[in-house]
Amino acid sequence: MISISGNAMKEWHEFGVANTDCFLTVNCCGYQKLMTRNLERNREQGRADYQLIYIVRGKAVFRFGNEEIVAGGGHMVFYAPGQPQNYCYYAENTTEVYWIHFTGHAVHDYLEQFGLVGGSIYEIGSMDETVALYNKIIFELNMNKPFSGHVTTAYLLEMLALLGRKFQHGEEHHKARQYADITMIIGVMHERYSEQLVIADLARQCSLSTFRFIHKFKDVTGTTPLKYVTDIRINEAKKLLSESSLHVREVASIVGYDNPLYFSRVFRSTVGMPPSEFKKQFL
Repeated sequence: MISISGNAMKEWHEFGVANTDCFLTVNCCGYQKLMTRNLERNREQGRADYQLIYIVRGKAVFRFGNEEIVAGGGHMVFYAPGQPQNYCYYAENTTEVYWIHFTGHAVHDYLEQFGLVGGSIYEIGSMDETVALYNKIIFELNMNKPFSGHVTTAYLLEMLALLGRKFQHGEEHHKARQYADITMIIGVMHERYSEQLVIADLARQCSLSTFRFIHKFKDVTGTTPLKYVTDIRINEAKKLLSESSLHVREVASIVGYDNPLYFSRVFRSTVGMPPSEFKKQFL
């Protein structure tokens, strides 16, 4: 077995160390490559700190309660303090893993923010950035330079943030597929905002009832279709008023309002001042 590790403490603590005096700190970090013998861990009482294991390649089996889960390359395993740890890395698969133990009073808040609470095994795929950060932390722990603790904490925080981004991107990708029809309509709105768009017509393009279309549109954008189009028009009007010599009446017509008085009311309601007063700021 090839094993490389770094420890922030002077000696190894099999069951970890909890430190609530700091917001986030790395206890130890390492890399292992199994070549001839399997490696098994059985910590029925878990550890006092948190652990993230990243399997680069190979095969490992993790037991959570009565369930055994086979994990391979691209899987990350999370252990909370006090959670039983029972797992085995297999040498026949030339298993390679990175691991890190960390603690601090703000750990749970960070994990919750980045979506690492509520699960034990995550499929994250190949993440070269994560591997690089593990290696940087190991190197820093072994160099024992000034402010090493701050540097390793910064690397760990970057790692957690990248994992959070990975999870969020996956959710956004799923949402994008689920709401492809609304995404299409949003594109139509940006292209044809100056036309008289009818909500019922937009709903029919999505094969939805008007009620369902408005509800689904609000799920994606946080606002109604009418408000969304209005915002596009007013933002374009602000640009034309500030960057051109066009009169208010001309701007109103360009962005889709036949009645300049109605345009002025909408503009004032949205921006907080009449379009004429807004334009004076740029003369």
